[in-house]
Amino acid sequence: MARSGGPVRHMVFCRFRNEVTPARRLAFFEQIRRLTEVPGIAFTNFQCGPNVSPEGYGMTLSDGFMMDFASRDDCFAYLAHPTHQAIGARLLEVLEDGARSLLVFDIDLETHEKPSGKTRPVLHQYRNTGPSGAPQPYD
Repeated sequence: MARSGGPVRHMVFCRFRNEVTPARRLAFFEQIRRLTEVPGIAFTNFQCGPNVSPEGYGMTLSDGFMMDFASRDDCFAYLAHPTHQAIGARLLEVLEDGARSLLVFDIDLETHEKPSGKTRPVLHQYRNTGPSGAPQPYD
């Protein structure tokens, strides 16, 4: 069967209720990771964890996970699978405001805009500067 669409990165961000322990959060993510063992579900690059960004723009979302699918069809098969739906339903029950505490975002990895070659030099320009903007030696 030919796959439609290119590779997709599926990202999910959520806000658990305060009483949901880090161990229980990790258990949900482990259940999702183990879905790759289910026939008909295939993804790679699974990563999960708490939001550690110091920027403060996380919209109160505390945790998240992501994975890559080889095609849109593979992503849709995962989303439609009854085991995924059961885990998702249990996840919604432990979120602060149910589905309102959930953000799902998929990126088409084949056709999304890619940064120009100028991105790395600009980042490099500021990577090793101190508070004054003066270059700092490498650690």
